[in-house]
Amino acid sequence: MTRSFIVSASVMDADLAVPELARPVIAAAEQAGLDFLVLGRAIDRPFDAQVIAAWAAPLTSRTGIVATVPATNAHPFHVARALSAVDYLAGGLTGWSVVSEGGEPGMAADMVQAARALWDGWGADTLVIDKDSGLYLHPEQVIRPNYRGPYFDTAGPVNAMRPLQGQPVLVLDEAEHIGIDDADIVLVDAPGAPAHGSRRLLKAGAGTDLDLPALTAAFAAGEIDGVHFSLLEQAAALPAAISAIGSLLINRPGAGPATSGTLRERLGLTIPASASTQSKPTYVPEYVA
Repeated sequence: MTRSFIVSASVMDADLAVPELARPVIAAAEQAGLDFLVLGRAIDRPFDAQVIAAWAAPLTSRTGIVATVPATNAHPFHVARALSAVDYLAGGLTGWSVVSEGGEPGMAADMVQAARALWDGWGADTLVIDKDSGLYLHPEQVIRPNYRGPYFDTAGPVNAMRPLQGQPVLVLDEAEHIGIDDADIVLVDAPGAPAHGSRRLLKAGAGTDLDLPALTAAFAAGEIDGVHFSLLEQAAALPAAISAIGSLLINRPGAGPATSGTLRERLGLTIPASASTQSKPTYVPEYVA
């Protein structure tokens, strides 16, 4: 098999908002080789995941950091701006997971579409950063998306460069019923369950005894693309829980994702045409002072 088998996890203890308690958790994810770590989940979000993601981004070189974003108390403009910055801090190793959190049907999907439109306000080749000419960017490639949806209106462009990987990796839980059909990764409850998205990861509870032959068979049949753990332990116990996942990583079916490039590149995810007018990541010229 040449397809990569993805292994990820969610953590949600409130103590992760304290840097000295969160640092060993991030380090454990890196050491174990988790492909990405989701901060929070739909029913358990005791912290501002975007703030933690900004702090954790420079600490990772292998594990992607995915921030859970609620549709009910965040605005697409601020989300798009913050995640763009975090994507640069992380070298393109970021994602986001939108949750409805009790919002009206369609609100979360509207947030996703509005943020995507804002990120498309910058062209993939907008940046020039030419010292000799004094030209920083191509102004004609910065546009006003003027997104108008049922819940959110955004004029744009967002006052931050397009994310390094073009669009941060979108991770959705099928149980949320967000209404987005082109998520990059969908967390599913059972192999073969109907789900839209480029990759499907089987949800597993903390301490679950996984049937590796069954996982291998489901992976070979194309029913899943990996497994996602919900780790409910307190922060102090999370490093050990993450390390325990390492045995699966050592024996994972198929191949492991690449260890270089952006999170999107490592997981083999192209930017969906339905999500963006641009198929390329952002090109950032090298600046020589």
